[in-house]
Amino acid sequence: MIARVTVRFVNSIAIMRTHDRQADNGRTVEPPLLAGLVGGLIAGWTMNMFSRVAAIAGDGREAPGAAPGRDRFGRGAQPPQALRTADCDATILAGSAVYRAMAGRNPDRDVQPWIGSAMHYAFSAGVGMAYAVAASRVPVLRRGRGLLYGALVWSVADEGVMPALGLSRGPRRLDPRVHAYALLAHLVYGATLDAVVRSGRVSAGG
Repeated sequence: MIARVTVRFVNSIAIMRTHDRQADNGRTVEPPLLAGLVGGLIAGWTMNMFSRVAAIAGDGREAPGAAPGRDRFGRGAQPPQALRTADCDATILAGSAVYRAMAGRNPDRDVQPWIGSAMHYAFSAGVGMAYAVAASRVPVLRRGRGLLYGALVWSVADEGVMPALGLSRGPRRLDPRVHAYALLAHLVYGATLDAVVRSGRVSAGG
């Protein structure tokens, strides 16, 4: 319901922001960056809901081999892949580093989960905007209605960048079922993102 209402909101904004567009041989106007931003946020929220359902179904863990810990919600697919416990996943480590650079001290323990969530949504929004721009120039990214893009984000971020930075366990240290869970979570992200961006493109095209 929330996602549906937000999609309608994006549609309305897309129409207002493109009322003065120049029609060129009837071609559809490319999706506004705003659709990618909002789509990324919605997709990040949807990923969180998927993670919550997976953890409930798995008696507190998203998959066998997932990092232990009760505080594991609101930060996407990172908590199960944490180096030690779920409450010290990649989003919290990265967010704490940013906080430390800005404030000159470490964040309080009770603030860290909020910082992790902020990092998750910031990343989701950034990746969403990248998709809105890149998919119009590289149509192959739209294959599978966002599933290919979601898989690419997973392979680059979760399987490559995060472990390389020492923020999460590397691929060889993860149970295959954790890999599968994380990939599924990103497929959910990609499909949701694509649905919002496509909706914004249709509205912008009139």
